[in-house]
Amino acid sequence: MEKQNIVIGGAWPYANNSLHLGHLAGLISGDILARYNRQIGNRVMYVSGTDCHGTPITQRAKKEGKTPKEICEYYDEEFRKTFEKMNFSYDLYSKTDTEYHSKKVQELFRKLYDNGYIYEKIEPQAYCPKCNKFLQDREIQITCPECGEVTKADQCDKCSHVPTLEEMAEGVCIECGTKAIQKDNKNLYVALSKFQEDIEKNTAKNKNKWRINAQNETEKYLKQGLIDRAVTRDLDWGVDIPVEGYEDKKMYVWIDAVLGYLTDTMKLCEENGTSWEDFWKEGHNNKIYMVHGKDNIVFHSIILNALLLGLKEDYHLVDVIVSTEYLNINDEKISKSKGNGITALEMLEKYD
Repeated sequence: MEKQNIVIGGAWPYANNSLHLGHLAGLISGDILARYNRQIGNRVMYVSGTDCHGTPITQRAKKEGKTPKEICEYYDEEFRKTFEKMNFSYDLYSKTDTEYHSKKVQELFRKLYDNGYIYEKIEPQAYCPKCNKFLQDREIQITCPECGEVTKADQCDKCSHVPTLEEMAEGVCIECGTKAIQKDNKNLYVALSKFQEDIEKNTAKNKNKWRINAQNETEKYLKQGLIDRAVTRDLDWGVDIPVEGYEDKKMYVWIDAVLGYLTDTMKLCEENGTSWEDFWKEGHNNKIYMVHGKDNIVFHSIILNALLLGLKEDYHLVDVIVSTEYLNINDEKISKSKGNGITALEMLEKYD
């Protein structure tokens, strides 16, 4: 049987708190898949890393009186220690604030922009008049219109609903409790709507290779119709935008992180003298697995695939999605932000 080129992407944990058992439950499948594929002779790229950018890290840094970089370095070291104790067999576990990753992501971002899939848009955005700043989704608290849960506006913890800009406008600033107002802001957006048909085809083709939750969550968004999403943020910590006029903004964390699977593979192959295209381009007998918790489904089933399509270089799309349900304690999702999780290191110190 012909050997395959296998990419296994483990979701990139945010460097804003310790890993808990729910994270390990969501990621361990990747290690099992990697070991199995190596044993049967396939070429494997099992990659992941620490997600060092985004609002959660800046919030943690502010809370502790440290720099975002200090926070990232602390948790990156802790994550590596956890995965080492778990004996995870990553081929490369990196982090998103490396010079290599930033440069490669900027090149990919610029290609999407030049191809016409990233465009400028000015529209009202949530703004805190007391803090005198535009609010990022994780800085806004709303009542979820789908399930009624009080949640941060990046994604509902209970039902995974991703709020619209209109829904965010009803929120309050988490930091000071002030009701948000609307104020025009300029951002770059990725044209997800242009990929509706291609993503529908890929979803239908691989339907039986995805967990039921991944099928249902992806089809929900496809039925609603894909909506273009902002790819820039008013932050001072993150990857610089390689487009003139956006020097004061940073790359939205989800575009930075999901492209990390690709940049990790590029780096590994450069070091090994092999071709990364064998793993990511069509016609190379390859297969791509994405392994994560269910709150990361649309970032891999829709957004990553849209970015790959937008590069217009015959990229192979995601084949298999292993999306784990939440691990609960007392009928409540284990959550870093809620602080109700037993850390993985605590468990590893007590048990084999």
